[in-house]
Amino acid sequence: MALQPPGLHVGRSWSGHEIEDHCPCPKAPCGLVRQETTVEECDEHYFLNARAMRQSHTPAACL
Repeated sequence: MALQPPGLHVGRSWSGHEIEDHCPCPKAPCGLVRQETTVEECDEHYFLNARAMRQSHTPAACL
């Protein structure tokens, strides 16, 4: 299994951040969720919910 870089910004949509706009997780400046700060109350991003992340980038690539 490949390790992901720390601080990854992730999103559930193929583009944009509409899903992230409605979740309780802390957001990066780009509007995506900071992977290491997801919250248990989130049905979209919390790791135990095993939902597919469809976009991501490192903090260095954040626009």
